[in-house]
Amino acid sequence: MEPFLQYLTLPFLWQGALVAIQLMVGALTGGLLIGFFLSLASLSPHWFIRLPVQTYIYILRGTPVLLQLILLYNVLPQFGLRLSPFASALLALMINETAYCAEIMRGGITSVDRNQRFAAQAFGFSRRDEMLHVVIPQALRAILPTLGNEAVGLLKSTALASVVGVNELTMRSQTIVSQNFLFIPVLAASGGIYILMSAGLACVQWWLESRFGLEFRARRAKRRMLREPKPRPFDLFASLRVGKSESALPVLDVAGLEVAYGAKPVLKDLSLTVPRGQVVALLGRSGSGKSTLLKSIVALSPVKNGSITVSGHRIGTDPRGHALSARALPANRAASRVGIVFQHFALFDHMSALENVMSIPTIVQGESRALARDKAYAALQTVGLGGFADRLPHELSGGQQQRVAIARALAGQPHLLLFDEPTSALDPELVREVNATIRQLARSGMTMVISTHDIDFAAKVADHIVFLQDGALIEQGPPSIIVDPQTPAFQAYLRQERQQDEFELPEA
Repeated sequence: MEPFLQYLTLPFLWQGALVAIQLMVGALTGGLLIGFFLSLASLSPHWFIRLPVQTYIYILRGTPVLLQLILLYNVLPQFGLRLSPFASALLALMINETAYCAEIMRGGITSVDRNQRFAAQAFGFSRRDEMLHVVIPQALRAILPTLGNEAVGLLKSTALASVVGVNELTMRSQTIVSQNFLFIPVLAASGGIYILMSAGLACVQWWLESRFGLEFRARRAKRRMLREPKPRPFDLFASLRVGKSESALPVLDVAGLEVAYGAKPVLKDLSLTVPRGQVVALLGRSGSGKSTLLKSIVALSPVKNGSITVSGHRIGTDPRGHALSARALPANRAASRVGIVFQHFALFDHMSALENVMSIPTIVQGESRALARDKAYAALQTVGLGGFADRLPHELSGGQQQRVAIARALAGQPHLLLFDEPTSALDPELVREVNATIRQLARSGMTMVISTHDIDFAAKVADHIVFLQDGALIEQGPPSIIVDPQTPAFQAYLRQERQQDEFELPEA
């Protein structure tokens, strides 16, 4: 036991451990930085970007790091590039780590709910803002456990650097053994030092996981609520009160819209005008094009022909009708001032209710935190959730999450508010509270387009009914057309819905 403790505290071995740590930190840092861009490239929709990166990753993961290290150490001098043993080992380990880190981060990025990314894009988040504020904070929860394991494996792999003459921990242990032949105490002490270093990495990993965990974020949100001053009153609906000349202009104008996915047409020569303050309900079977129409209004669906304008602002195309580039779309969406509430809420899981609602004014509209906070509180109070500002989405019921999603859309003071099947993902007892919120918004004068299967709700809330079938507008008019449909297709749809839901038509 005494020889073991003697070597465990030997400075000569700990100096070798420091070299191992330097190799590990340098290789992991470089691997993470380069691997992040490789992970994005491996997810590129363009094969000429994706394929070379995937090939690079496949080759590095398929060959031993020892072989890579020896090849690099012996090949570089033939090209006139001579590196020290330490630099050669660091470069080889870093190159190897780029492949593993790229795959770890790719897995973390793809683990983020796609609906949340679509929501960020619909509200006008730039690609950078989407990555910084939505993707990376959530991807880290999936990345950190695997990355911690990779860091420990990399620390042990630094022992391979001894083959090119790096005087790290394992080589120093072998040097001592070659002099005194005390294999067991020296190698046991070396193993003990590796275990202590691995324990330090485990502590760092635990700390990082706790910092990015939802429980920590929930506690932080509650503490922040206690520190910050009370919000000031804010009129969310001030933007709805416009002059007579503006009130005469339609908020939404869809002209000759055609959308196709490949060779399959989804929307066919669809035209629709929505005056200011009007509530339009879109009815139709699944696959009729309701959701595609809403996604087209926020430029999430590729438009083949036609135009979409909101308050005179063209969406998704330039004045000549050409589709905007992916780089130009976020600013175009932000300028359109269109809010959207998705079927499955699409709240940002790592943000509190207040932070979710503040995200549009701060990230998209660039307003100060103080003003955004006032807007967010006003929006939450509008939907009846002023007392739930510090709750994370997983702490809320489905109906409360949907109302937070409505508040998030309201905080941007939109000219137009879209609802994509707002109650279809809710239990029946939660539908009533969301429908009541939408009715309240209708009374406030908010211009809305609502995709729904709830015919009774559409009849009570909407000023205008639109029936879609197979991507075409079949019939439209006031709510009375539900009682007296004019087309056989609409009659058949109402009859089928009545049979499924035992719906009783309202009296004219």
